[in-house]
Amino acid sequence: MKIAILGGTGHIGKGFALRLSYKHKVTIGSRNVEKAKASAAEYNEILEKYGSDDKIEGTDNKTAAQNADIIFLAIRYENIPSVIELINPILDKQIIISVVVSMGRDRCYIHPDSSTLMIDVSDEDYNANYFCYSTPKAGSAAQEIAMLLPEGIELVSAFHNVPAHTLADLDMELDYDIGVCGNSMYSKNIVFKLARDIPNLRPLDVGPIETSAMVESLTPLVINIASRNKLKDLGIKFV
Repeated sequence: MKIAILGGTGHIGKGFALRLSYKHKVTIGSRNVEKAKASAAEYNEILEKYGSDDKIEGTDNKTAAQNADIIFLAIRYENIPSVIELINPILDKQIIISVVVSMGRDRCYIHPDSSTLMIDVSDEDYNANYFCYSTPKAGSAAQEIAMLLPEGIELVSAFHNVPAHTLADLDMELDYDIGVCGNSMYSKNIVFKLARDIPNLRPLDVGPIETSAMVESLTPLVINIASRNKLKDLGIKFV
């Protein structure tokens, strides 16, 4: 399949590009074309060192999305509206995979329209130094994306809890579970296969797109545990 990774120059985008290029045609997208091309060249050098002749391409986000079967949104939460507005005109039958998480450091906040309890911690005490899931108005980043996509474009939420550093290090063996959320079993089955294309990732069906908040919120939890307990390569595994 042809896979576009929007935000492919970032840490998590790099890992997806390297790992998926062994079985798929991967293009990384960026707002800056030259940055995308430079990152693609860097990734190709890494692949060559591991004996792979697969080639990753780099271009702008819109072009990458237009030529893809699968589009990964590996972007910052605050960039959701601008990126979706950019690619909406060229969306046809692509499946969108969101790995986006809304989280902040030192301060937890809930959208004022939400009934969820607000926690605001901003002092310099050690206990304030942590990441927190910031619940979007729609309930999750995936639900916000779904509201912005054209009718008929299928969205799956997945791959939130894989550590970026480990994913991008081809010397590292992975052993993680991948929570997959979506309203279409057809699209989820494709994502299940993509996850299995990366050795030792086990995809698990979490439910419809409305369940994405539960999976997204695990990301800051994993980061906090790893940071405070000096644990490397921490992810999620259900046993």
